[in-house]
Amino acid sequence: MASFKQLKLFVDKELDQCLQNVVRPFTEHVYFPETLIDPLEIEKHHHEVQLQNLSISDTLACATCQTQFADRSEQTLHFKSDWHRFNLKRKLRNQLPLSSEKFEDMEKDISSISGSDSSDDDLSDNEGSSIDGSYNACARNNPKIILTLNDGRHLSFYRCLLHGKRNIPQESQELILTAQRLPLCIHWGIVMAAGGHFAIALFERDKIIQHKTFHKYIIRAKQGSAQTAHDQKSGGKAKSAGANLRRQNMLHLKQKIQELFISLKSEIQRCSLLFVRAPSFNQQLLFGEKNSPLTASDSRIRSIPFATLRPTFNEIKRVYDQLSKMELYPQDYQFQKIEQEKTSTIKTKQPTATRKTAVDSSTDSEDKSDDETEQQSSSKQTVKKQPIIPISTTDRKILPVEDLTTFNELFTACRLNDIQRFDDLISRLRALKTINKSPSIADILNYQTAGSFDTLLHITSERGHLKLIQRLLNEGANPALSNQRGKYPYNLSKNKEAKEVFRLFRNDYPDKYDYNLGQVAPSITMDELERQHAIERERRRQTKKRRTDKQRSDQERQLREQEEEQQRIHFLALSEKEKRTLAVQVNFETNKRDELHLGRCWQCAKKISDEPFTYFDYKFCSTACLKAHRTKSKTTV
Repeated sequence: MASFKQLKLFVDKELDQCLQNVVRPFTEHVYFPETLIDPLEIEKHHHEVQLQNLSISDTLACATCQTQFADRSEQTLHFKSDWHRFNLKRKLRNQLPLSSEKFEDMEKDISSISGSDSSDDDLSDNEGSSIDGSYNACARNNPKIILTLNDGRHLSFYRCLLHGKRNIPQESQELILTAQRLPLCIHWGIVMAAGGHFAIALFERDKIIQHKTFHKYIIRAKQGSAQTAHDQKSGGKAKSAGANLRRQNMLHLKQKIQELFISLKSEIQRCSLLFVRAPSFNQQLLFGEKNSPLTASDSRIRSIPFATLRPTFNEIKRVYDQLSKMELYPQDYQFQKIEQEKTSTIKTKQPTATRKTAVDSSTDSEDKSDDETEQQSSSKQTVKKQPIIPISTTDRKILPVEDLTTFNELFTACRLNDIQRFDDLISRLRALKTINKSPSIADILNYQTAGSFDTLLHITSERGHLKLIQRLLNEGANPALSNQRGKYPYNLSKNKEAKEVFRLFRNDYPDKYDYNLGQVAPSITMDELERQHAIERERRRQTKKRRTDKQRSDQERQLREQEEEQQRIHFLALSEKEKRTLAVQVNFETNKRDELHLGRCWQCAKKISDEPFTYFDYKFCSTACLKAHRTKSKTTV
């Protein structure tokens, strides 16, 4: 197979000629809208499938695709299939679901939901048609676009050079015209911000005309997140010196970026394309505020479609070099075959049990690459994560069809906490196993579901169904079996009561299972458990009593303060003569002769608890009140 040729924009003149000879997009990277559905049919369909009773389904079925399954593993595989995901997307658009036959017919023209293999004839018939949400899906899954030249060759480059997320072309002809005008966009700008590092560079063709990088300490050590992000998440603000320093540095960083954009305003306005990488909280440095350097509605702004490292000058040059490179493929290049070979190679290298985890983590690698880099640089010590123990599919026991049906019924009963149904199923199993002892009841109870490898004991422990946990342990459910994540039923216990069931059972049957392997806590007797409960109840009672006493004392204190405030206001409203009369009356009413009732301050009306400050017959609580009263008396005279 002939290899491709790599060209660079603004450097190779052959590339400019190739862009002018673009005639149409390549068929495997263009999507056209589906046929519209009559809204009346949608409304009719909604009336036919109205939900009568909202409850947890106890049957193995899919309401979206309207199909039923024989066992749990078949249902799990269906939920991961392209057919189910496709019908979910149609349901969100208020469209009718497709049957499996129609979906298989559609797959003949579309290789998968994330990519298209339509023929050249279909493209020529639909050339110039509008590009809608299906084109958006293609743009998300294919960062590069392939255009076909008039001589049959193909040109591939990054899709972000043609349009951003907010200005997607409505017609394929508009896409071609944008590609032909690409050599005229000679001014580019690249802005990167992550973890307190900031870098910007402005390009004219392949030359750098302006660049600037700087760094501020805003990342929390051993945490990997910015101080402002931590404050927003926790709802409070740490008062340490380091936290205050990081907040101050964040403000300085924002101010410095704004001043830099003001100084480069004329150069930035000339840029035809602005490539920005600012993951998560770093976007507040560039967007969203009153005096923000950039606006999200700017059609020139494009996101960088590949993973990047820490924002530095060298990294910006690498990003520009990668964005400006284009590949020229010969006419007979088999794109579909190459993609299939890459996919098969990845699948052979990836274990079956851990494939789902790898796929889930890879989808977020692009958005989190900068934050992960900052975490590694800000902390020399990394926290070791608990490794996931992969379980080979050969270790799972396969049940006959009859026993698998019984297991599915037991699974539903455990999930719904239906104790009566569980007991009936166990009784039926005992009657059947008197005739056919293979497999045993314990083998059925310890059967691990496909995909997650959860047993019935995992399901009941995670939901906190205490009676079912006790019944399963009595019937032979092994707590030493782990699931796909390496978790044992005891680890998944929802509450403390569920863990106590395991510990009590370990005390009653110490040799029945390998409790240490299942990470079950040491055994405990019922008397010891009752003693712990009694201590806990007494502790809660004392806590409640202290809380009640505190509330009562607070209420009494508030009443005394309110009464005192009312008396103080009343005393202030009295005249000087009335105050003297009241003071004499209170002194005569005092029962203890050695105790002189000092009364209230003549200025602020507070009770005097110590030897008062006096002049003439006036008494005051402080020299400030005495001075204020004397000044007031002079002004009134």
